[in-house]
Amino acid sequence: MKTMRGLPRKAARERVLTLGVFDGLHRGHARILRFVRRIADRLKLPAAVLTFDDHPHGTLAPHKRPPRLATLEQGLTRLRSLGLDEVFLIRFTDALARTWAEDFVERTLVRRLRVRHLVIGQDFVFGRGGRGNSRLLRRLGRCLGFRVTVVPPLKQQGRTISSSEVRAMVARGDVQRAGQWLGWPYALHGRVVRGEGRGATIGLPTANLRTVHEIVPPPGTYAVRVRLRGHERPALCHIGKRPTFHPWGPETIEIHIPGWRGNLYNQRLEAAFLRRLRGERHFSGAHALLRQVAQDWRVAKQVWTKSRKPLKIHSL
Repeated sequence: MKTMRGLPRKAARERVLTLGVFDGLHRGHARILRFVRRIADRLKLPAAVLTFDDHPHGTLAPHKRPPRLATLEQGLTRLRSLGLDEVFLIRFTDALARTWAEDFVERTLVRRLRVRHLVIGQDFVFGRGGRGNSRLLRRLGRCLGFRVTVVPPLKQQGRTISSSEVRAMVARGDVQRAGQWLGWPYALHGRVVRGEGRGATIGLPTANLRTVHEIVPPPGTYAVRVRLRGHERPALCHIGKRPTFHPWGPETIEIHIPGWRGNLYNQRLEAAFLRRLRGERHFSGAHALLRQVAQDWRVAKQVWTKSRKPLKIHSL
């Protein structure tokens, strides 16, 4: 997949394109991207995405900007896994916000990107004042020589799958359902930093994860799937303070990988959340904590076994 920052003056060839924010790349987004891939294969053209390096509200209304579900790196990795050929990554500026929909279509989509076929979601709007919609695009397409496919929303149990719904699920700790709506587990990634080292003294070594993610699940213990040095392992993740030993300390993200031997400091690590096992608890001491962790680990291994078959977003 070729990733380009900015737009070409004029593309060398035509393409099939979709455009939008695509935060988290949930199953509804995947449905749109699957249409792009199918049409591109039929027309023997590149399958392309035009997206933004940040949510448009970051420019239009910073106080309304939602926290991102995925980092830019995660988003590009998932687009690649879906079989896209090209990604055009642009910044949403004030000038772009003031552009009339008709001008954007003619100058950007037709002249610069040479779109032959445009694929959009049913509720897609764009341009100054939100005037651009599917009706306008179809009318302009008849004049300017491109076709438009409108993809209906994907529903789960009668509710439309959306990034805002997934954000709410993660924020309340319902990571299992969030993974079902996304098509893959919600994941935090970052770098392992030094902690106090208390866990190792009681036989419970943990890796302290420092992450740039904007949405972290609420305090509690979670069954997670850790990707480390290209390999996946089952693990436990505790988010929050350490009420048994350090209740006044800051909230941390601590990951315990049973059986792991070796130094993890400064290593990059990704933790994919499979299920919330329990909330944050205070224990009477180290022995009570270790008994609970052993019980958590038994459940986590069962969750891990059931999740070993990866969800294939492109097959949904």
